[in-house]
Amino acid sequence: MSNAIIIIMINININNNPAKINELKIRSALIVLEREVKSNGLRFFRGSIVRVLKQWFPNLPRNKAKAYEQLKKDGYYATK
Repeated sequence: MSNAIIIIMINININNNPAKINELKIRSALIVLEREVKSNGLRFFRGSIVRVLKQWFPNLPRNKAKAYEQLKKDGYYATK
């Protein structure tokens, strides 16, 4: 299944449902944080992704790597 089809399905499934929209925002921010930490400096978001995540996780450290480690420890990322 292509990415375009997945995006369309998400838009249909979250249409006018604030809880699902908020969940999508959180998941997207978590993905961006993980990619920025694992890419060694490549930014995927123009602003501060940690600041965005602090809306939902107010006690996050300011450092991306430490914030990622804390969220991973708290179970927001699957461990391999």
